[in-house]
Amino acid sequence: MPVNQEWLNENSLRNYPLKENVQRIPYDNSGNLISGVQIPNYLLVDFIVTLPGSINIRIYLSQLSLVSNLLSLIFSDDAGTQIARIEVDLATHSAYAAYNFEGSGTYDDVRGCVALGNLDNLHDDLPEGIYNFTIAQSETEATTVRPMLRGIRSVRTVNNNDVSEFIYGHVKLLAGTNVRLTFLPEYNTIRIDAIEGEGLTDECECAEEIGATNIVRTINGIPVQDAQIIGDGECVTVETSGNQVIISDTCSAPCCGCPELEFITDSLKVLDSTISNLESYSQQLAERISNFVTNFILTIGA
Repeated sequence: MPVNQEWLNENSLRNYPLKENVQRIPYDNSGNLISGVQIPNYLLVDFIVTLPGSINIRIYLSQLSLVSNLLSLIFSDDAGTQIARIEVDLATHSAYAAYNFEGSGTYDDVRGCVALGNLDNLHDDLPEGIYNFTIAQSETEATTVRPMLRGIRSVRTVNNNDVSEFIYGHVKLLAGTNVRLTFLPEYNTIRIDAIEGEGLTDECECAEEIGATNIVRTINGIPVQDAQIIGDGECVTVETSGNQVIISDTCSAPCCGCPELEFITDSLKVLDSTISNLESYSQQLAERISNFVTNFILTIGA
């Protein structure tokens, strides 16, 4: 009586997802096939990848490496360009587990999934090492490659070094101050125009005053025409020179210059050194007095 096997179980007994007629044999550095080494059928039991762009791209397992419990698989296109790399820890792998992956490099928008069979006997059937394959030896079936149209995956805004989070879904552009957005369906384009309000937004408050000589309006909330800066008549004087307001203190002036300050600095250094010496002498004197008192007490006791 025949027994029906599940899909992944069936695939562990045949080449799929690799092509039916490939031998799954790696080659050495000289380009010769390595006899006695072959990818077990139960290693790959399912594989699917979505590729943007051309649907005529052929994919194959270009490299397999097995080192201790680490299994690494590299899939490439028919030009030899790496599409994705999948790494699996055999210590945590369970039979028919599926692993999602993302593409790399020029294929960074590729998405896919690979399912591996029961790998308990993998070390018995495949010696540890790094194995390279040609497309003739490990090409995947055509149905494992699905076409996907390239599109905008996300949008981000950038203002100098301020970069926003990724924006997904249906994104709208919002016109800001003095900006108008126009959709041109004949070009499938959005045009951005810099405008002067035109009733779409509030006009700039300073629009009519640009070019006026009196740019400053207030000082600490006081209108410019009412603001006054006055000296105290004794030690503080106020003078204007062009666009400068000069406030001077006429009652005090530096009492010494750079030579005097240099002399004071050198004298302070000498005093600091002298104080250090005095502290050292003081400590030594304290120790001697302590020793003298101790010896004197011992002499009296004797």
